[in-house]
Amino acid sequence: MTYASFLALFLLAPCALLALLLRRRLLCRRYWLVTALLGGIVLLAMAPWDHAAVARGIWNWSSAQTWGLRLWLIPLEEYLFALLETLLTTLLLLALLPAQPGSDGGRRLLEKEKPANKRGV
Repeated sequence: MTYASFLALFLLAPCALLALLLRRRLLCRRYWLVTALLGGIVLLAMAPWDHAAVARGIWNWSSAQTWGLRLWLIPLEEYLFALLETLLTTLLLLALLPAQPGSDGGRRLLEKEKPANKRGV
């Protein structure tokens, strides 16, 4: 199994399924900002560590199992792994946590405002 097929099967497919199930809750800009911030932190922590490990011969990736594109001795798939696992983690957290009381899950972006009740109720 190539690294790309591993990513597709075990990270991309579950992310797509969860995104489909959570599509209304994913309209929240705050979710995407937090996920992007976490993805950046993960990349900043992962890249130097992986680079140092490869440079010291602790581990490596087979050229036959990767696309062959490397950035700082690390294959592109490893960066995608870090980002996709962050996305999957935040999607799972969003799925497991109950929606905030009073949260519309982004529905206001999709629906026109409803006229106010004339009686004030």
